[in-house]
Amino acid sequence: MRDMPGTPPDVVEPLHPSGIAEAATVLAAALADDPGFVHLFPVRRRRERELRALYRMTLSDSVRHGHAFVTRLDGAVTGAIALYPPGSYPMTPARWWRQALRIARIAVNTREHSVGIIKFGDVTSAGVPCDAWYVEALGVRPDLQRAGRGKRLMATVFDLIDSASGHSYLETTKPDNVGYYTALGYSPVRSRVPLESSLTEGPWIFPMSRLAVGAAV
Repeated sequence: MRDMPGTPPDVVEPLHPSGIAEAATVLAAALADDPGFVHLFPVRRRRERELRALYRMTLSDSVRHGHAFVTRLDGAVTGAIALYPPGSYPMTPARWWRQALRIARIAVNTREHSVGIIKFGDVTSAGVPCDAWYVEALGVRPDLQRAGRGKRLMATVFDLIDSASGHSYLETTKPDNVGYYTALGYSPVRSRVPLESSLTEGPWIFPMSRLAVGAAV
């Protein structure tokens, strides 16, 4: 993929297992202020640590069963994305067992917040179409955001999705991100969903889908 003028000089590459911890740290910092995670992890001083544990598990699984890419600048990870092909999400029982140690660590780190995380996972996994490519996570280091790195990562996964003539799906709990993903070709697929059934004023999950290239609107 040829860079356009003004594109950040970062290298885009597949995530190697040795870089999972660093990529998880970037995702945790990038997503720490998303309304959904603020609700699930209300203690600010603990939130990034809790998210790091969560994304180490996500990235470890996506490297093995899907795709994960990072942007790097001078060797350091600046952004990361996790993508699952159709039918590979949610994790199977065997994959959960493989992640048992990480899950135990997440439970220890999140303590009283673990029940909410499970509920959130149930709500999101139930909405993922089995025939869609699922963009599970996208984030760029906070001090380097709004410079095009996220779009480069999305373009990388679009190359995979479009070559398979597939459609893709994602969710966000940050209202500002709806416009961002709309500009990339996504559209809302149903009404926003409360993060928990008891919540009447948010935070909300916004489900979005991108049609296969050439598909009729």
